[in-house]
Amino acid sequence: MNSVEELVEYAQTLQDKGQIEESLEQFSKAFDVLIDQAGAYAREQEADVTDMQELRAMAPKLFEHSRVFLKQNLMAAYILNAMGVLFGELKDYDNAQQKFNEAITYIPDAMDYSDPADNLERITNELAAIRAAQTEEE
Repeated sequence: MNSVEELVEYAQTLQDKGQIEESLEQFSKAFDVLIDQAGAYAREQEADVTDMQELRAMAPKLFEHSRVFLKQNLMAAYILNAMGVLFGELKDYDNAQQKFNEAITYIPDAMDYSDPADNLERITNELAAIRAAQTEEE
């Protein structure tokens, strides 16, 4: 199982079975594969650069190529959103918020995908309620 799609499908199956940590691990593996693909894409865009020092100097440009790759379809945003949901289920709100924010940055331009923003708002409200309850207890 090496493709992003296969890993995502397996992660979803695990999530449906309530195996949260295992699902999170598979989504993480899928995102790692996606990042590797983005890196390969970025290096292809600058294939004529072979000198390591020149390559380091081009890091911002390579990062931009990677970002373009990750925004060309919904997969990166979808995976990060799913990871945020799982972190939320684990009550790891900081990581959940981080994943939702990352997901928002990778939504392809002109695509309507509000799940990460909706989930971020939900988790932020939930966290605010928890903090308010803790303050009242003190």
